[in-house]
Parts: sequence; C-alpha cells; structure tokens
Amino acid sequence: MSEKAEVSLRPETPEDFSFLEELVIAVREGEAGFRDLLPSERTRLLKEQARLQITHYRKVYPAAHFMIIEAAGRPVGRYYVHQALDHLLIVELSILPAFQGHGIGRQLIKSAQAEAIRTKIPVRLSVEVGNPAISFYEGLGFVRTKTEASHHAMGWTPPSGVN
Repeated sequence: MSEKAEVSLRPETPEDFSFLEELVIAVREGEAGFRDLLPSERTRLLKEQARLQITHYRKVYPAAHFMIIEAAGRPVGRYYVHQALDHLLIVELSILPAFQGHGIGRQLIKSAQAEAIRTKIPVRLSVEVGNPAISFYEGLGFVRTKTEASHHAMGWTPPSGVN
C-alpha cells in the first residue's frame, strides 16, 4: 500500500455532476457489461448511469449525507451514508482508481465503525457480486448477510462491551 492520503469530506453540490460522471466512468468502464462497447457508447451509457444513480439515491435516501471525498486538493470519490434508527447504511463508496490503495476507503469505513460503536448499531452496505471490494470489506470485519442475483448484503456489528 502506498502513502496514506490526507482526506477530507464536503457536501456534494450540483457543480460536482461532471466529476461524478468522471468517477462512474473511471470505476465502471472495465466491467464486463461495458468494456466491449465502443468508447463513445460506453461513455454515453456510463454518464447516463451516473445521472440515474444520483437521482435514485436522493429519492430513496433523502436524509443521507451525500459527500465528496477530497485528497491532494481535488475530488477523488464519493461517500454517501444514511443514518437509520437501527443501522448505519453506507449507500455508496467510490474512489477514483488512481487514489485506491492509499487508505482512503479504510479511513472512511473505520470512521463509520467508530460511529457504530458509539451509537451501538451495525453498519450495512451492499456490494456487487464479483466486485474486488468484497475482500476489502471482509478484511475490515464485514460479513455477507444475504446474496441476491447481483449484490451481496454485508454487515458489521460492533463488538459487545466496546464503548
């Protein structure tokens, strides 16, 4: 792993839309459903997916915190977290490939786990089947709780007796 990046979070704004398109393209363009398309078609579809994701997340999780991850003075990812009464849901955690492996995701997940310990609630998230991030989350103590056709539900429960 490379040097740990200094990370900050800020609220997402409408001005971030072009970055969010760039992020979705960078993270998903190598996936099986996209990599064999012509570059122009792949870009068009992934930009559309970015728009649909943003609309969907804001509709389904209107009270979530929609945050832009910044490192090295620029946006490098997005982190969407929804605080429910009985759990903390990580709706989305995406980081530009050039900034992966620098401890950014680990730092954010550890922060969510610390909040879960403080509030005595589990952390939940969903990961696409076959996504390499599954082993990342398992390495942080998450376990698969349910598998659907395309996603694994994963969870982490604070150890009992920890404050």
